[in-house]
Formats: sequence, C-alpha cells, structure tokens
Amino acid sequence: MKTVVCPECGGIILVAEDNAEVSSRLVCESCFATLEITAEDPIEVIVVDIDVDELDDDDYDDEDEEE
Repeated sequence: MKTVVCPECGGIILVAEDNAEVSSRLVCESCFATLEITAEDPIEVIVVDIDVDELDDDDYDDEDEEE
C-alpha cells in the first residue's frame, strides 16, 4: 500500500499499488473530496469537481472490492 495526503483536508489516504494509475479517481474518507491521480511515483493527486449527472461507478476504486 502507498499513501497520499489529501490536498483538501490533509487526511492520509491508503492506495493499493495496483490502483495507483494516472487518471484513477479516489474519494477521501475524511472529507469526501474526489481526487484524481496525476502521477504514479510518487503518487500525486488533485481535487476534481464532479458533475453528478456524469457519475459512473467505474470512475472510483472500491477498496473493498476483491479481484
């Protein structure tokens, strides 16, 4: 697991290495900000605004999902 700091609230987010791909999206569990990965090593993220009309479940990594 890798970690990244939420730019919105400063919370620590755990990211599975196989989910750390550029353009992947995460949700901060502390402030619920939607983040997009912009770099893989080290992981860098930005806060993105989401249009709720364009939401797609595939845009988010589900940490509980087992492959």
